[in-house]
Amino acid sequence: MSDLPAAVSLLTTIDASGQPRGATVSAVSSLSLDPPLVLVCLDNGSDTLAALPEGHEFLVHIAADGQQDAAYALARKGESKFENFDWTPAISGLPLIAGTTLAMHCTVEALLPGGDHTIVVGRIEHIAHDETGTPIVYHRRQMLPTAAA
Repeated sequence: MSDLPAAVSLLTTIDASGQPRGATVSAVSSLSLDPPLVLVCLDNGSDTLAALPEGHEFLVHIAADGQQDAAYALARKGESKFENFDWTPAISGLPLIAGTTLAMHCTVEALLPGGDHTIVVGRIEHIAHDETGTPIVYHRRQMLPTAAA
């Protein structure tokens, strides 16, 4: 699957105690226009998945060129994922990553089994985008600007 280019998506949320949680994901897809739904696939062992019960809010960001450090940080395991890149609490309290090309504010609509992953269906509540940034893609184990992919 390393030959399948995918957008570098950064999912962020907060857990029940208010701590930021996040993951770098490549399995993100538009699901429905009416209602507006997106799907995100997370490893069943993910601490970010554990923070996403039905009805919980999360953000899906599309990383821009220059945000590879944030993507690698959120791909790690552990508690210190949010220490080395810029983010701020959004009005909702969710971790908002500055400079992404797109941020979708979603609510968990459903959690579905998908092998060793869980398919998170999110209802899109709001979208903010920046058309000036260049998104990055993950291809052959590298994060590259779309112009280079």
